[in-house]
Amino acid sequence: MSVPEMITYWAAQLIGAIVGSLCGGIVTSSYTSVSIGTDATLTQALLAETVFTFILCFVILCVATNPKVESNHYYGLSIGLVIVAGAISVGGKYGGAFNPAVALGLSITSGMSKLFYALLVSAANLVGGIVAVGCFRVVLPSEFEAGGTVGETAPLRGYL
Repeated sequence: MSVPEMITYWAAQLIGAIVGSLCGGIVTSSYTSVSIGTDATLTQALLAETVFTFILCFVILCVATNPKVESNHYYGLSIGLVIVAGAISVGGKYGGAFNPAVALGLSITSGMSKLFYALLVSAANLVGGIVAVGCFRVVLPSEFEAGGTVGETAPLRGYL
């Protein structure tokens, strides 16, 4: 993926998160941001974000970009179950963004509320994603030798 494509994906993610947060705020008449629960520490919260982002990214890489399971019918369920498990187990206590765009989008729509924490969460999410890519590379090295995963062989510029 080229740098311009990567930036386009990041921008699309952030815009989607902002629009989603705005819609949620309109429906509920209140805007929120990612925050730590009263009985949690910053270390616990960032570790929870890192771990569940790792799990989410690893599952996405394994079921949605791996050509060996191309055209499967379970990838959506697999990804959704990881999100539900994360939201139920750590979401209420630690925030549960699992995506930098979600953390930043919530902060932006709530008037830059808790922006520093959203940036810390985003950093933890990036660490989790990077570790997931490393593990995916160790588990399925052939996917990197053969020219990349399915997602990398279908460039964004072909769709714009």
